[in-house]
Amino acid sequence: MAGHDINYLALSGVLSLFPGPPEKPSFPLNSLADFAGGGLTCALGILLALITRAKSGCGQVVSTDMVSGTRYVSSFPILHSLDPSSLILGGDRGTNILDGGAPFYNVYTCKDGRWMSVGCLEPAFFKVFIEKFLEALPKAFALQDGWMPTDNVQMDTGEWPKLKELLEKGFMTNTRDYWEGVFHGTDACAVPVLTPTEAAALDLSPSKFPAPHPKVAGTGNSVNLGLTSLNLRPGQHTEEVLHELGLSNGERNRLALDGALGEDAQSVAWRKPKL
Repeated sequence: MAGHDINYLALSGVLSLFPGPPEKPSFPLNSLADFAGGGLTCALGILLALITRAKSGCGQVVSTDMVSGTRYVSSFPILHSLDPSSLILGGDRGTNILDGGAPFYNVYTCKDGRWMSVGCLEPAFFKVFIEKFLEALPKAFALQDGWMPTDNVQMDTGEWPKLKELLEKGFMTNTRDYWEGVFHGTDACAVPVLTPTEAAALDLSPSKFPAPHPKVAGTGNSVNLGLTSLNLRPGQHTEEVLHELGLSNGERNRLALDGALGEDAQSVAWRKPKL
């Protein structure tokens, strides 16, 4: 059966945990199942296999799929969802700390239509957040019934609706840049939601595209695996691998002509005499 990221999320059980409107969960971009559950787990398996081969001389078979990989990288929320007593994700969708139920872990719209993220989970961080937030509100600001929170209200789920209303209306009193200035340099865990262009401007990389990560100092293009250092030049061992797989010269040449072995190999193959 064909499938894509949203399908793998659905089969992994993780999609059911995502916040969204009451009638159905919202789905994220393809970062979780495709790249995290698929690509990164596969890359990790390959690296572990290379380490084992360097030490034992024996090859490894790496077996991975995006559904199992998604479940693995989502172990934390899945385990909490299986515990009804957990405030993290143990209740119905949209009522928990990490799925939009908690006012202190959410995204809020500002006066200019842009957003602020709030994630002050720890009591000390919530105390800083609520104090800074209340100080920055207009002097006459208040809910209709005059309710105002204290730093002790954080885990009182009965007060969450009022706290959420206060934060929603409060953030709407000013722009995102204003609120960014209020919380900048503090432990309030409140930062602006940047666009990709804005985020690129903060990246130390000269390119507007995400830089390779993580950076490994002192290795250049090599990765030290303990007993050997492997140069990771693309295609370096292609011929050896294809030979080990039993492909004939004609089959290998066909792959090169089709471009399966890269542009350089294709150019060389086309230049070879066809007699």
